[in-house]
Amino acid sequence: MIRNVTRRVRAGRMSLWRLEWLRLIRTPRALALAAAFVVLGLLEPALTRYQSQILGHVGNGVRISFPPATPAQGVSSYAGELSGIGLVVVVVLAAGAFSFDARSGLATFLRTRVGNIWQLVTPRFAVWAAAAAIAYLLGTLAAWYETQLLIGPPAVGAMLAGIGCGAVYLAFAVAVTALAASGVRNTLATAGIALAVLLLLPIAGTVHAAEPWLPTTLASAPADLLARTHPLGYYLPTLAVTVAAGAAALGVAALRLRAREI
Repeated sequence: MIRNVTRRVRAGRMSLWRLEWLRLIRTPRALALAAAFVVLGLLEPALTRYQSQILGHVGNGVRISFPPATPAQGVSSYAGELSGIGLVVVVVLAAGAFSFDARSGLATFLRTRVGNIWQLVTPRFAVWAAAAAIAYLLGTLAAWYETQLLIGPPAVGAMLAGIGCGAVYLAFAVAVTALAASGVRNTLATAGIALAVLLLLPIAGTVHAAEPWLPTTLASAPADLLARTHPLGYYLPTLAVTVAAGAAALGVAALRLRAREI
């Protein structure tokens, strides 16, 4: 299928936007991305609800009890995966999209058919940022349903605000992946560098004054909003910095990719 799509691009009958969209939906990528978040959304609230029973079965008869789970805890257990499994899946899949220089033949083919590097970077960023946001939304809806079924209804306002914060953070993660791809050609190396940056950046949050300004603070925002640790207004500076940092990462990535020799 990909070869047929490439031939259609060569013939000028398909835009790079449509090509990237087809790479997403006509391969297992879309299914893998959605499945990762939806499975976590269905699983995490159930584990939170039945954690006493589960630990009792694996604890050799030792009785372990927890306070009754709250709706906020049910959804927060899923939201916590925004900096865990969900983030890893998004970065690994996005790394494949941005590593178009990994094969010299494909790189030459693509670069000779665009007027500037933004025509390669923009569709990949937009498609994967949107795909990550939709997958996170589907997972959140699954967690919302499961939590309401097993524990109780979570706060609607906090849920909606958390979805927005999560989507912005995942878009930032895709931008960081693009920046990582501008430094290396290999998909695995791209994913490793991007994940290292995203997982190590919260260390700066140990400085209390820096925490509200770090993009990775948005990873914990959905859980904190549900627990009412912070209001939405607390994250407004974080959202502004994250959008600016993501745009800067894309800009630097485009400059580096444009200057790269094939």
